[in-house]
Amino acid sequence: MIKILIAIFMFLFLILIHEFGHFIVAKLSGIKVNEFAIGMGPAIFTKQKGETLYSLRAIPMGGYCAMEGEDDESNDPRSYDRARPINKFLTILAGPVMNLLLASIIFFIVGLNTGITTTSIGNFTDNSPAKEAGMEVGDEIIEVNHTKIENFPEISQIVNEYYKDKDISEPIEVKVYRESSNEEMTFDIKPQKENGNVFFGVESKLRKASFFEAIKLGFIETGKNIALIFIILGRLFTGEIAVSALSGPVGVVKELGNQAQNGLMSLLYFLGYISVNLGVFNLLPIPALDGSKLVSSIYEMITGKRINKKLEEKVTIVGFVLLIGLIILISIKDIISLF
Repeated sequence: MIKILIAIFMFLFLILIHEFGHFIVAKLSGIKVNEFAIGMGPAIFTKQKGETLYSLRAIPMGGYCAMEGEDDESNDPRSYDRARPINKFLTILAGPVMNLLLASIIFFIVGLNTGITTTSIGNFTDNSPAKEAGMEVGDEIIEVNHTKIENFPEISQIVNEYYKDKDISEPIEVKVYRESSNEEMTFDIKPQKENGNVFFGVESKLRKASFFEAIKLGFIETGKNIALIFIILGRLFTGEIAVSALSGPVGVVKELGNQAQNGLMSLLYFLGYISVNLGVFNLLPIPALDGSKLVSSIYEMITGKRINKKLEEKVTIVGFVLLIGLIILISIKDIISLF
């Protein structure tokens, strides 16, 4: 039970950061905020402060920053609809940006505590093809397919590129330096493939990171996770990954709970990953998401004309219904998987 409560709290924390981004930029831009809510559904706590109602709601599946005139007509001079296009753009952009900044901070903390990767092997995964081929912990990987390795992520990139047009049963050549015997050794490894990814089952040996290395690592890790999300989206469109592999809020909370059992750093890393997902997903130009409003703002900045409000409302409602429907279907799947 405690595990579930911690997971729900952390999920709501990500929502809070996202909505706070909208909230603070709206306030700075002079846009009237009617309500700042965490959660959905019936309110379990409310507090009116100035013009804004602050609320905590019963269903921990989202939140919102309700700005005057954002989704309907308003004659209020401080409404979102009457704000300058650049202010609209920055207000909407602030939510996803806050999630990406939070992810960078989280990855910085993780890097500072766990260290950074090297090109040496720190461990093997279960049934590792590399271990079966004779490689050992401590071996430094210096070449993969005759390509010199500068950093650990390059290994995965080279292996996956190599097997784009080759059968997985074909071996790939890996050269290592073994310090214990002071010699270079070459292995022919037949890797494994899972969810479209090719790997030969090695984990990097970590070394302690300096403060500034950890800062750099935070931004690099955020960038890597952004790229990973677009790779996954691409595989969803091509059918390499089934929609059933996606997780909704229930699945995210479940996995947060699982990661909590693996230690604080595992939990924090997964939290950073979810924060990146939340930021990137909201930037997609899908009706009812931040991305569609960013497109509207850009259109208004370029043309000087507003998109028809009634048309925008209808498109947003349709998008919202479809989005909620998808979340419900995925959540049903996640709930079934709990039992």
